[in-house]
Amino acid sequence: MIVKRYIEKNLKVIDRLYLKSNSVQKGLFYSKLAILELCGWIEMSMDDIALRTAKRHIRNKDNLKYFNKEIVKKTYGFDYRYHFRRMLMAIIGLRGIEQMEKSLNRSLFDPMCGALTALKPYRDTHAHEYIKGTTLNLDAPSVTLSRFRILYAGLIDVDRALKLKR
Repeated sequence: MIVKRYIEKNLKVIDRLYLKSNSVQKGLFYSKLAILELCGWIEMSMDDIALRTAKRHIRNKDNLKYFNKEIVKKTYGFDYRYHFRRMLMAIIGLRGIEQMEKSLNRSLFDPMCGALTALKPYRDTHAHEYIKGTTLNLDAPSVTLSRFRILYAGLIDVDRALKLKR
């Protein structure tokens, strides 16, 4: 199940702190925190979708353990094509991916992919460095919160489509 309540609450708290911050540096800290929180949630949600799908399709416990250890645990990132789609393909195959993608609501899926693409450079850069000054350009937590809502809707639709794929 894709859990919405905790991440939405966290992002709203970070946004309130951002709005109350009295320095540019604190604002950057909150912006970075919101982005990293959301990206962590995305990866966990994608892993959860992949594991629940695997449990519906894989009967052999050793294969399920293999999938978790060698596919899910070794996937670091949230790009739809390169990370998420590959995890799902290991379970349902390329034909299953075609069927699943055909049944997706494009008005949810396309914005989700766009939001993932927009987040990737922020996450890739800022997850591995510290804030050195105040010249960084980061999205405000309110922008990250709006991306979360787009991503949540898209992931729910992917999850729905995978449940239809038997």
